[in-house]
Amino acid sequence: MSRQIHRRYQREFWPAMLAYIAIMFLLWPLLPKMHNELLKIALALLPVVPVLFVVRAMVRLVLGSDELEQRIHLIGLAVAATMVSTLSLAGGFLAAAGVIKLDGMILIWVWPTLVVVYAIGRGWASRRYGGGSDVMCNDGVALYWRLLLVALVIAAIAGLGRHQLGDYQLGMLCGMSGGLAAWGLVLAVVKWRRGGRTE
Repeated sequence: MSRQIHRRYQREFWPAMLAYIAIMFLLWPLLPKMHNELLKIALALLPVVPVLFVVRAMVRLVLGSDELEQRIHLIGLAVAATMVSTLSLAGGFLAAAGVIKLDGMILIWVWPTLVVVYAIGRGWASRRYGGGSDVMCNDGVALYWRLLLVALVIAAIAGLGRHQLGDYQLGMLCGMSGGLAAWGLVLAVVKWRRGGRTE
């Protein structure tokens, strides 16, 4: 994949993803307070706008990739679609049987789950073909720096939105930020230790 295509992807993907996160955690909690039906519909559908930009960035990345990279993306998408649809089916059966109670909020998690499982499947497919798991993010910036940056952004969103967010949302943001920061620190320590042994 050319550097130009990869840079374009980064410029298109990250602002849209950060907008999605900000909308979901800062504006979307205002939804129950809306009384105007049109405003409520607009606010409820607002997160779809950055998602469309993320999808556009991903499609443009895949179309700009060579055949092997396209195959790796296809395998990742197949793994994600299979896993998420199977989990949805199992959840539907359990809800229909009255074992668990699911409401419409569960549908909000389908797309993020699909993206995460897609990234895992794509990384697995890339390793099968002798590459790294870093298929879409091989811009020379170490993974631990990217994880720490995302953790910092999520922590900033939690800090800025702490008065608007419920306890569950604030806890989720803090947990995500802490988990990503810990993951980044572990990767940094592992890289540092490996570098120390080779010298």
